[in-house]
Amino acid sequence: MFDRNTVIAFILIALIMIFMPFYQKQFVGEREPVSEGYQREKVQGPAEVTETEFPPTQSISKPEDVPVHHVPDEMSAEEKELVISTDTYFLTLSNRGGGTVTQFRFKEYKTFRGNRVHLLKPGAAGNLGMEFPISDTETLSFNEIPFQSKVFEQHSNLDTLYINSPRTLSFTLKTEENQEITRTFTFSPEGYAFDLDLVLKNYAGLAPNMIYTLNWYDGFAITEKSVDDDLNYSYVYSKVGEELTHLQLKEKEQNIRTDGDARWVALRSKYFLASVVAESRPGIRTEIYGARSKTERFFNARLFMRLPARDIHEDQYKVVIAPLDESYLTSLGYGHEHVMNWGWKLIKPISVGILKLLRFMRGFIPNYGVVLLIFSFLVKIILYPLTHKSYESMKRMQELQPLLAELKEKHANNPQALNQETMKMYKEYGVNPLGGCLPMLFQMPLLYALFIVFRTTIELRGASFVWWIKDLSTPDVIFNLPFSIPLYGDGVAVLPIIMALTMILQQKMTGASQANQQQKIMMWFMPVFFLLIFNNFPSGLNLYYTVFNLLTILQQKLFINPSVHAKLAEQREKMDARQKKAKKK
Repeated sequence: MFDRNTVIAFILIALIMIFMPFYQKQFVGEREPVSEGYQREKVQGPAEVTETEFPPTQSISKPEDVPVHHVPDEMSAEEKELVISTDTYFLTLSNRGGGTVTQFRFKEYKTFRGNRVHLLKPGAAGNLGMEFPISDTETLSFNEIPFQSKVFEQHSNLDTLYINSPRTLSFTLKTEENQEITRTFTFSPEGYAFDLDLVLKNYAGLAPNMIYTLNWYDGFAITEKSVDDDLNYSYVYSKVGEELTHLQLKEKEQNIRTDGDARWVALRSKYFLASVVAESRPGIRTEIYGARSKTERFFNARLFMRLPARDIHEDQYKVVIAPLDESYLTSLGYGHEHVMNWGWKLIKPISVGILKLLRFMRGFIPNYGVVLLIFSFLVKIILYPLTHKSYESMKRMQELQPLLAELKEKHANNPQALNQETMKMYKEYGVNPLGGCLPMLFQMPLLYALFIVFRTTIELRGASFVWWIKDLSTPDVIFNLPFSIPLYGDGVAVLPIIMALTMILQQKMTGASQANQQQKIMMWFMPVFFLLIFNNFPSGLNLYYTVFNLLTILQQKLFINPSVHAKLAEQREKMDARQKKAKKK
């Protein structure tokens, strides 16, 4: 039977699940705007966040809108692209701008349609391009100029270079004033990171402010089935000093400029990340920009570098285009793992611990669905003593209801005496009024952590279980309705229905069907409420919760009921003896 505290526990869990996405959006992923079009975030230490003095849309200078040094015809190269193929990705590199990324495909990760993930939008340009700011509204750009490269000259357009061992590709541009830019890429067969080495000669005329920028100008394409879900996880980051500044995309344009020791800038979607890291020395400033519509996102980032007063200078960068794999990002050592949302500070250790345990189990069991079944069983074993005590306490509360009713009638006009006698009765019969909801309260952090793990980690993306459950990170929808139901949505998922039925069965076993009218209403209300809310949750979470309920039913039937009922029989004898004694008086 549901007592008041158990109902409160259910409602608390539901409220956390309902408002958790709003928390992620409002408190984890967003900042209070300073004024229209701008945002500011306080940064401690050497970093200083400043409000831009120009609209974000003007801070991104289009190549055709800015002055470009004249390049003699004999020094220009033919425009060409080559496809770089490693063990993990295909990267299309253009000789425009001395090596800019126009396409990127992951070999391991696929879309819901079964095709390889194309991370960039069609027609992407300017990614990893460099520019020389002249003022806040004027930039000297070489992004559209093909650089010379011996490797590119040896291949036809869109040929594929297979990287079987570390390989370098160099691009060079010389102006008629004997200014020279050389950009050298080094690709390795494994991993998702590559090196970019940049050398400038006689650059004073190119950079009157002695500053240049390395940029990522084009955002990511939509890669997930749920467009809205993918867009909600769109962020731009900058690491300055030890502080990580982030911006979550809204329909209103936002721009953050941060001054200080600039370490890296990064862009992320729900499951993927691209970052430019200043390896040889920190920059002096970062600038991140973002906006979104209902169907696509627009975000970019710039890393500002100071040039010393000399004839030649060299900088080294690490470029990371990778899945949001916590273990891989941690291994790089740049702090990119901190762009992942693990929930509240107290929840984070649980989320990370669950992921590591699931990943460890996955090393022995090839199916994440089976891993979840075993995980549910392990959690049930751990919580068994608590569940047993809770069920016993709840049953004892049911047995005490007649005596409690007598106390309420006897002390109807004396609330203080009623409270004292009630607590005395609880102590005499060993009843904990909060015992019925303790397992639920202990499960709340676990459920929240599981929600985080299944909704945001790349390991579970596309992980199938059996039959209709094709992706444990998304709802197990079998068909869509022609209309949308508030809270429920328009997709009909199977696991939430099974979960709701197990909740009803579980309540019937606890005696809720023989309870008063209010408790009978709650017996139906809570499963329906959970059905509405959990319908849009990842099927992995629903699978865990459904299996956990089934194990609870089995636990009650085979283990808890015989033990508890024996103790209750002893309690009834004491209650009967007390009632007989009271009647004699």
